[in-house]
Amino acid sequence: MSQLQQFQDFISNNGEKLTGVDVPVILSDEQAKQAQLHVTFGWRIEIGVNAHDHGSRRPAGVNCGTSSDASYEANKAAKEYVSGRDPLFNERFINILGPDISQNFLIKNTRLNSAPNTYVGQDMCSRCSGTGCTTCRSCYGSGKSNCYSCNGSGRKSVSKYDSYNDRTVYTTESCSSCYGSGNSTCSSCNGTGDITCKTCNGGGYLYYSYTIDGEAKRSSKWKYTSSDYHEWTGDFIKRTGLNLVHGLTDITEVDVEGDLDGCTFVYAFTATLPTLQFTASIDKVNTKMCFAGKQNLTHDAGGIYDPAVWQVGQRLGAGNKSHDADALATPAIKNILEADATKSDIALLKENWVSTDIKDAVLANYNSLIEQLKKQSVKGIIPNMLGRFVKYGYWFLTLGIIIALLFPQFAHETQMRMGIMEYPQWVLAVLTADFALFGIHPLANYVMVLGLFYLSYQLIKRYYWKNIGKGKTLTLALGVTLLFPHVALSLYYNTLNAFQHPPQLIDALTGGALFAGLYLLVLGVSKPKKWYLKPIGLVVAAALYIAIQFAIALLNGAFGETADQIKYLEELGRLLTSALLFIRYNLVEILLLSLLFGYFLTRRHFWNNAKSKVADYNSPVLLKSMNMER
Repeated sequence: MSQLQQFQDFISNNGEKLTGVDVPVILSDEQAKQAQLHVTFGWRIEIGVNAHDHGSRRPAGVNCGTSSDASYEANKAAKEYVSGRDPLFNERFINILGPDISQNFLIKNTRLNSAPNTYVGQDMCSRCSGTGCTTCRSCYGSGKSNCYSCNGSGRKSVSKYDSYNDRTVYTTESCSSCYGSGNSTCSSCNGTGDITCKTCNGGGYLYYSYTIDGEAKRSSKWKYTSSDYHEWTGDFIKRTGLNLVHGLTDITEVDVEGDLDGCTFVYAFTATLPTLQFTASIDKVNTKMCFAGKQNLTHDAGGIYDPAVWQVGQRLGAGNKSHDADALATPAIKNILEADATKSDIALLKENWVSTDIKDAVLANYNSLIEQLKKQSVKGIIPNMLGRFVKYGYWFLTLGIIIALLFPQFAHETQMRMGIMEYPQWVLAVLTADFALFGIHPLANYVMVLGLFYLSYQLIKRYYWKNIGKGKTLTLALGVTLLFPHVALSLYYNTLNAFQHPPQLIDALTGGALFAGLYLLVLGVSKPKKWYLKPIGLVVAAALYIAIQFAIALLNGAFGETADQIKYLEELGRLLTSALLFIRYNLVEILLLSLLFGYFLTRRHFWNNAKSKVADYNSPVLLKSMNMER
């Protein structure tokens, strides 16, 4: 099989593998050349002086006097190395890079070991002025300290029994520990008044060393020594020149000249670059395919996959979910989208198997699909959110009435407790440390607040149902930090307070069922799927509601205080009036909870539905573009 036929089979097989359709490419007009190249390359050495602090330990090296003298000598030697007048550094460089020039041509830059000479300098310790000693802080240089037995007085109080007069006599006598002087030898300095300087460990000097370190940076220059090369060869060399190392011959060291002036070592070699060029015909349109190197690396595939990729890509975002899923599953489309999402290069685009125009067109259709999915994901969210706000508001209203009826004394005392309107003043008092939380020091308030904020931030960042930006995460964390203490403390203390009073179960059942039962009417209409069954469902729900209320009235007659129907209604009205007063004082909390539940749960519901629909496309890159990886 000819080389041309091998290339054509390779293109056809890969095109069908990438795009899912046959790629009708016909190659002809093979042009093979052996480009002769001349390469000059070298290393420019950059040298610097590094300082090292050794404290009181004297390092090995060339003693230069003071640290400034050592720094001067090191920089002077570095200049000698750079100028080339001192061959020592160059010899070490040859040992590192010289043994195999063809192999080291692959080295872009390389660090060099430090020069063998270390320049050492010493400076007088500024703490002890070179004496190696400092004044003892225990005795302040006196060498003496107060006697511990008599506390510096020289005398001690003693008591003696006078047997003659049968009494105890209290008097003083000379201290036996200090013999009446009141002083003792300082234990820190042993009476000398001086201690060893901790900065220089008694040496009186601090030591510094300076080493010369360098980095070799390579530069290259290419030029042609023959005219037998394709016009695109130069571009290929700039992009993949290092892949030509296998062809290096006649490596010689040359003088520094031209663009490589400043390099310490310069080498020249010749290389042979085999190149191929074909004329590729696609749907009667001709383009050029270019290959180079020992492995026939693709330099320019001429966009031969364009028709096949566009045949698939043009259907992307056209409104057909099946076509969209097929397009996103096509390897060429996936490569284009992933390269754009990760800002990376792939051979499919870099080597022009697919042209930039086709890539841009595919990305435009893909962005159109994303916009369609985003619009679908929030379609009807506002009415749904308002409906849920009403729904949760009614739930919290009913829950509040049941609590008020279950614990009437607790409900009666609600206005004496801190509500959401007084909460900002409490937060301000916490932040200004006007009082201490949990009886700890007031400054601990800041630690608690910052700790709660950090914990909220990490939990939201990790467990929030979707990825959100840093700004939104910080905002949510701040909201949780401000509201959580009110919710947690109110729930804790109010629960303790409520259970201090006996619950009124019959009252809660009587009044609560009046509101909770109304939800039956909603279910009676919403549950039946057929429109003609909804009126029947409403009638059934209404009948069931009336039956429940009647049963509760009978139950109240058996266990409650009002058996008479008229008195029952009056009592029910009185109970509800008291409960509604409780609702009035807590109306802001109910509205706030309803708003938060309605907003976040609706958005989460819509987001989960949207993610389920996007997941049907079986495309990780689409999930990433929709911010739905989590």
